[in-house]
This record gives sequence, structure tokens and C-alpha cells, in this order.
Amino acid sequence: MTLQSSGQISLGDIANEFGYTDGSSTKLGSYRTTNGQGNFPLTLGSLQYSSIDGGGSVPTSGQIKLSDFRSTQLQTVVNFYGSGKGGNRLNAFSRYNSGDVTVVGGYRTRPTNTSGTRVKIHVNQNIGSEKNSVNHCALRTGNGWNSGTTLSVDVGPSGRIQGAGGDGGAGSVNNGSGNGGSTGTSGLGVEYTETAVNIASGGVIAAGFGGGGGGAGGEQTDKPGTRYAAGGGGGGGAGLPVGLGGAGGITNAGNGSGPGGAGSNAVQSGGTQGSGTAGDGGAGGNNAGEAGGAAGGEGGQAGNTADAGGNGDGTGGSGGADGSAIRRTSSGIVVDINDGSRVVPNAVANGVA
Repeated sequence: MTLQSSGQISLGDIANEFGYTDGSSTKLGSYRTTNGQGNFPLTLGSLQYSSIDGGGSVPTSGQIKLSDFRSTQLQTVVNFYGSGKGGNRLNAFSRYNSGDVTVVGGYRTRPTNTSGTRVKIHVNQNIGSEKNSVNHCALRTGNGWNSGTTLSVDVGPSGRIQGAGGDGGAGSVNNGSGNGGSTGTSGLGVEYTETAVNIASGGVIAAGFGGGGGGAGGEQTDKPGTRYAAGGGGGGGAGLPVGLGGAGGITNAGNGSGPGGAGSNAVQSGGTQGSGTAGDGGAGGNNAGEAGGAAGGEGGQAGNTADAGGNGDGTGGSGGADGSAIRRTSSGIVVDINDGSRVVPNAVANGVA
């Protein structure tokens, strides 16, 4: 735990915090360098440590004193930054417990009790969610941290935590109504208070956006033989993974309509902050120029909610709701966001599953 800020401090106190440098004994001067991690400054992903305490209080050359360690604490970094360390629906506490964590300095293993330890959940890969439930988050902090842990989520310039895009709704059958688009899911789930969220330029935490509604169908009745035309499928919402376009509607006579387009997960510059683009709605059917179906709605993306499908003789399906960029288990969880411009949308909702 964090070393005392005043009064007597011993070499044993320091060794208990940062590890013994030589088996069961320790040399104060050894803390100026690392044990097999390379000399300071030490780079882990996009994070850089100037000294073993992370803040430069402990010198890396020249004279070193016991008093240099007052108010310092062990630094650990959970690995979501290395090659292959991304994925879908991940849990940071589980990864910490698995041992995929670096202890700065390298003189000890990770503490099983994290009280008084600084833990950085460092993300510099893509982490996506899964579809269907808005409470499902791409990355959860986990709730097993001991009270007194100094916890942060640090997203690097290549890091992306984003919910899945909702699928577009299917177009109508005959002249019926279109189906609603699916809801997007969510990015970061915070389950420990207090958690700091730091996002470097280029990084993003984003919601998955809703799918567009399916279009309604139409009919023609003023001539012998009723004609029908089906509605187009809704476009998929932007997300990771993307929402799929809804199926085009069908008619009994086989006069189908267009499927909706899939959303995009391409990283963009500008206002979308890497959240991707929505898929377009599919075109409605056309039956001999006499009956026409309505188009499906465009899927959602940053700054634009999903559109409902167009109305015809039936009603267009509603657009799916967006997920959240950041969710927390309850309103009592404190989330300190360093740069809200890289949180899309910049709001914190309650409920994590």
C-alpha cells in the first residue's frame, strides 16, 4: 500500500511495497533501474514511466535516499495494449487475476490485494461488444478490486472501446408495417468507485448505434388484381461489430425490396471520433409502377440517431436506440473523465451487465 508521507521509513517498508531487489534482501540503489524491464524511462504500450513510482520522486541516477519513497506506491499496468490483447466483452479484473499485468520495476509479482496499489487498465487495441442488450459493455472494469485501489482506464492513441451496432429492421411483407431496428450496445462498463478515465488523442470510447427501421409496404387496388410492394430493410448501426442491414421485405407475388446496408466500423477523423458510419436503408419495392413500398431507415451513427422506416399503407418500423459510451453499475459509482470530447456520446448511463 502507499508508503507513509512522513515519519520514519525503512528499507523493509520499501521492499514490502516495491519488492526485494536481491531475493530476500534489497539494495536501495537498485530501485533506480528495473529488473529486466529495461532502464527508465520505461514504456508500456503508450504509457511511459519515468521512475519506479511513476511520478519521478524516486531518482534513476545519482544519490537515492529512503525519504525519496515517501507517499509513493506500486504501479501496475493491465495488458489490453499488446498485439492480440483486444477482443469482445472483456473484463479487466479477470485479466489482472490471470497475471497479464506488468508490475513497474519488475521486482515483485502483482499483489493479490490491490488496496494502495495504482492499477492502470491500459487499452491500445480494439475492444468491441455484442449485440442485443444495451447493458452489455465491450470492456468492464470488474468489481473485485479492493477498497483503496487507485484505478484508471487509460486509452492510448490506437485504443477503441465501442459497443456493437444494432441490426436494421426487416422491410414489410406485402403492404404491412416494417420491423423496428435493434438497439446498439455499450462501450465501457465501470464497476468500481472511484475510476478515472484518460483518453489520448486518437483514442475513443463510443456507443454502438441503433439500426434503422424497416420500410412499410404499399398496394394498388384501383385496377383489377391488387398489387403489393414490400418495404426496404433498415440500415445497420455503426459500432464494433457493425450492425447488419435488415432484410428486404417480400410480397406473395415475389416482388421483393432492397435489403438495408450494413454499418461501418472504419475509423474516421473529425466529429465521429472513430465510431464508424451507418448503413443506408434499402429501397422499397416497385410493382409494375403501380404499387410502391417505402425505403428502410438509415442506421444510427455519432450525432445522428437511427431513422424510422418510411410509411406506406403500413407504418415504418422505429429506429433502434443507441447504446452508451460509458455505463456504471449505479449512480453511486464515481467516474472521472479526463477528456469528454473523445467519449461519444459524452454521457454516463446506469446499468452494466
